[in-house]
Amino acid sequence: MRSTVLFVLISASAVPLAGLFGAPRVSVAAVAGQTPAPASAPAPAADITGKWHFVYQTDGGDREMEADFKLDGDKVSGKYGGADAKGTFKDGTLDLAFPYNSEEAGMTSTLKMKGKLKDNKLTGTWQFADYDGTFTATRPN
Repeated sequence: MRSTVLFVLISASAVPLAGLFGAPRVSVAAVAGQTPAPASAPAPAADITGKWHFVYQTDGGDREMEADFKLDGDKVSGKYGGADAKGTFKDGTLDLAFPYNSEEAGMTSTLKMKGKLKDNKLTGTWQFADYDGTFTATRPN
């Protein structure tokens, strides 16, 4: 009686096994009796480029603002209301600090925002002069 030795290689895709010792040409998927699963594409890198709708929680109630960001490497630029926004976005974390003129507060000061992007939503904290709070931002429909 003739015996057949079969070597199994583990891989993300079906790997042909050449006719070793007279064994028929077969793949890992065939050995397992399954169709090989397609290789999954890597998840796209998080990106904040584009338009955002911010909602700020304040002592005086919610405040809303529109922003439009551009990303060049980890450098963020763009418009926040009428102000020129600038900062960084790295590893899913947004860190902005730029001069902002608040007509409501009657002053110009540095607006600072730090937030995290998760599931296409930004959440974080903000500070402007003696004011601070939290925010959420989503992409407008």
